Amino acid sequence: MPTGDPYGPVYNLLDAITMKHMEMAQLVSEYKAMIEDLEERHDPEKIKLARVLPGARYTVSTTFVREAWLKAEAELKLLFPEDQAGA
Repeated sequence: MPTGDPYGPVYNLLDAITMKHMEMAQLVSEYKAMIEDLEERHDPEKIKLARVLPGARYTVSTTFVREAWLKAEAELKLLFPEDQAGA
């Protein structure tokens, strides 16, 4: 039988999701700044980077968030089984 706070795993997952969303917001801000820079000055190397890197990093982050939500949902089902929903 696990010891400690039974809600701890859910809180940890929600904190991880929150942090990942903050990282994703930062990625979007950096990508926007890169596009603004490219609008002013076309740099072939930065154009190559703008085409691939930020989108790939964001996609990896969305996968993490999706999986963390699934884990949180599973933890919540353990904490609040359906047979207790009407009680």
